[in-house]
Amino acid sequence: MPQSRSLLMALALTVLSVGLFALAFPPWNLRILAFVCLVPLFLALRSGGLGRALLLGGFWGILIGWAIASVFPASIARFYERPPWFGVIAGNVIFAVMAAGYYAVFAALDRTLVRSPRVFTPLLVAAAWVTMELARGRLFTGSAFFIGNPWGLLGYTHATGPMAQVASLAGVYGISFVLVAVNAGLAGWFAAWREPNASGHRAAGALALATLPALAVALGGSAALRAAPAATEGEGFREVAIAQGNLSVERRWRSDFYGKNLDVYLELTRRAVEQGTPLTVVWPESAMTFFVESAPSYRNAIAAVLRAGDVELLAGGPSVTTTVEGHPAPPFYNSVFLLDAEGEIRQRYDKEYLVPFSEYFPFARLDLMRRAIEGARTFEHGAADAPPLETRLGRAGILICNEAMLPEVARARVRAGAELLVSPSNDSWIAGRAFAAHMSAVVGLRAVEQRRYLIRASTSGPSAIVDPWGRVQVMTDAFTQDVLRGRVRPEQTLSGYARLGDSFAGACALAACLGCVRLRRGGARHTAGG
Repeated sequence: MPQSRSLLMALALTVLSVGLFALAFPPWNLRILAFVCLVPLFLALRSGGLGRALLLGGFWGILIGWAIASVFPASIARFYERPPWFGVIAGNVIFAVMAAGYYAVFAALDRTLVRSPRVFTPLLVAAAWVTMELARGRLFTGSAFFIGNPWGLLGYTHATGPMAQVASLAGVYGISFVLVAVNAGLAGWFAAWREPNASGHRAAGALALATLPALAVALGGSAALRAAPAATEGEGFREVAIAQGNLSVERRWRSDFYGKNLDVYLELTRRAVEQGTPLTVVWPESAMTFFVESAPSYRNAIAAVLRAGDVELLAGGPSVTTTVEGHPAPPFYNSVFLLDAEGEIRQRYDKEYLVPFSEYFPFARLDLMRRAIEGARTFEHGAADAPPLETRLGRAGILICNEAMLPEVARARVRAGAELLVSPSNDSWIAGRAFAAHMSAVVGLRAVEQRRYLIRASTSGPSAIVDPWGRVQVMTDAFTQDVLRGRVRPEQTLSGYARLGDSFAGACALAACLGCVRLRRGGARHTAGG
C-alpha cells in the first residue's frame, strides 16, 4: 500500500509539473512559472527507482505534447484529410517518438546526478536537461523532424525580454539552462527540508549557486536592451510589406480555386503599395499553388501589380525544373521565388529541410496525404549551400516554415552572408491560436540568436517583423486576412551564437556525461569500501 501511494503521489506531481509548464507558454504566458514548473517533476523522480523514473519521464513527455500542442492531432487529421481518430493516434505516436523517449533518458541522468547531492548538482541537472533538448533539436534531424523536434523547449517561454538576450551567445539552450538550474536548486532544497538526515546547509548553498546564472542573465539582458537602439533609430532602414491571405487548406489546394487564391494575394499587394512605399512584398509559403515558371498568364498578372508599385516580390510556391510533353514532371521543390517588378524570376531558394510524411515520404507505399498540386505530392531537398537571395532589403536568408525552428539552419544562413532572415510559413493547417503563438515565439528567437531582423510571413498568422533584440515591431492577429507594413535594416555583424553555434550546449553535454561518470564511480567506491 505505501508503494502504491508513493506511485500515485509521483504521478500527481508529474501532472502538476505538466500543468505549470503549459501555463508558462502561450496563450497564458505566465513566464514566472518557468522557474518552478519542473520542481514537482524533479521531486517525483526522486521518489523511486530507475524504472519508475523512466516511466515518469516518458509519461511527462506524452502529457507535455497534449498540454502545449493539444490542437496538433486535430490539425494532422485536417491536413491529411483523415478522420479524427487518425489524428489522435498519429499525435500520440509523434509525442512518444519526438518527446517521451528523450525525457525518459533525462530522468535516468537525473537519478544518477542527484544520488549524491553536491553544491553544484543543480547546475549538472541543468546541463543534463540542455543535453536532452539538444538531442531533441539536433539528433536525427538531418532530414528534419524524423525522430527529433525542437518544439516546447523550456527556453521558449522567455523568447523576448531580458532573459532572451543570452540566446545571442548560447541559443535557446542558454535560456533553458538558467531556468532549469533554478528548478533543480529548489527541488534539492525542498527535498533536503523534507528529509531530516539531509544537509540543509548544502542544499541552501546549492540553491544560491543555482540562482546566480539566472540573475546574471537577467541583469545582462536588461543592460543589453537598454543599450539597444530604438526601433527605427539610425540610417539604412527599408520598408517591407507582408501579405497574409488566411486561406483554408482545402481552398488552397483545389485546382478550381487557383486563380481566386492568386487574386487574394494580388489584392493584398495592391493595398500594400497604395498604403506605403515598400521595396519588397513578402507572400507566405505555398501562397502560389501553381508552377510560376510555366504559368506566364499568372506571372503577367503578378507583374502588373508589382509594376504599378515598383516593388519586388518574395513568394512561396512549388517549382519544377523539367517538363514532359509540356507538363511539369519530377523533381519538384518547395521554393521561394524572388520576382522583380516586371515579373521576371531573379532567384529561387529550394527548401532544404523537408517535413517527413508531408513533403516527402520515408515509406513510399504509405499513402497518407490526398492533397496534390497538379500531381506534385512530394518534394526533393534543396541544395545545402544555397546563397542568400539578393533582395532590395538586403541579402535575405530564407527559412521556410519548420526550417525556422532549427537554430543551426538560421546560423548557416547568416554564416553564408544573410543580412536579414525571412521565414515564409504555411500555418493554415494549425487549428488553434495557442500553438500559432508558440510557433511565432520560436521563430522570433532566431532574430535574437543571430542579431538580425526577421520577417515572418504566415498564411494565417501571426505574421510579424522582429528586431535583433527580439522586440516585435509589428504583428498581425492570427486567422485574419491582413497587410503588414514595417521597416528592417540589413546587418553584417556576427553574434556570438553565429560564431560559436551550439558550443555552450555541447559543453553542457560534456559536463553532464562527466558528472554522471564521476558520481557512478564514486558510488561504486563507496559501496566497495562499505
